[in-house]
Amino acid sequence: MIDKQSVENARVAYYSLFSKLFVFSYDKDRFCGVKGVIDMMLQAPLDELSEFALKELSIDFEDENRVISEYDAVFHAPPKPLRTTISFYDEGYESGVACLRVKNLLVKTKFRRDEIKYKDQEDNFGFLFALMSEFITLQIKGEKEYEVYANELFTSFINPFIDEFCDNLYIHEKSEIYKNISNLMTSFFEFERIYYGVSAPKDSRNIKVSKGLSRSEAARRLSNKQKKRSRGARNGV
Repeated sequence: MIDKQSVENARVAYYSLFSKLFVFSYDKDRFCGVKGVIDMMLQAPLDELSEFALKELSIDFEDENRVISEYDAVFHAPPKPLRTTISFYDEGYESGVACLRVKNLLVKTKFRRDEIKYKDQEDNFGFLFALMSEFITLQIKGEKEYEVYANELFTSFINPFIDEFCDNLYIHEKSEIYKNISNLMTSFFEFERIYYGVSAPKDSRNIKVSKGLSRSEAARRLSNKQKKRSRGARNGV
């Protein structure tokens, strides 16, 4: 029988890890402790894909400066920094209605964005992951309203956009270490969908359509091609 407490603690750990990996920071020690968390997760990986990703990440995070350099290249360097807000994936630009909707959710809770700690807006994925970690922690402590808030945060804000974000992260031309992070997220968020009893959203958005495909569908297809090539290379194909 699965221990519910262990499941909730693991969910907190995953969301805390993802928050660290995506929240912008000037701190040179921003990834301190990440390797220890990854090694702990390796003791009970979610599936084969996450096990492979965690093994690779355990090696990657032996050199935190390399991770910091890739973070800057993926998320901040021109000409194509990867966007990290749900406003962008929802509407095609930053600080959209989605950001206001997250703020409206926060009004119901005891949390507000610390502008010193979190430089980006409330609908930034890193901030959303940090919120989920806090909500689940309070849920564990018996504050039942945070179970409702966590459900809303996942189903209304994270679930509709996380696939496109993971795909774009995987196919980004500067992404190497973050490819493994994308794979780890793919496994985890499939688990979260099972936990909340929701499905991946149908590809109904057509922002930035190219060759008859929506942006998310084009990214998904390219991501799948790259993953097949990676598996083929590992198998000697």
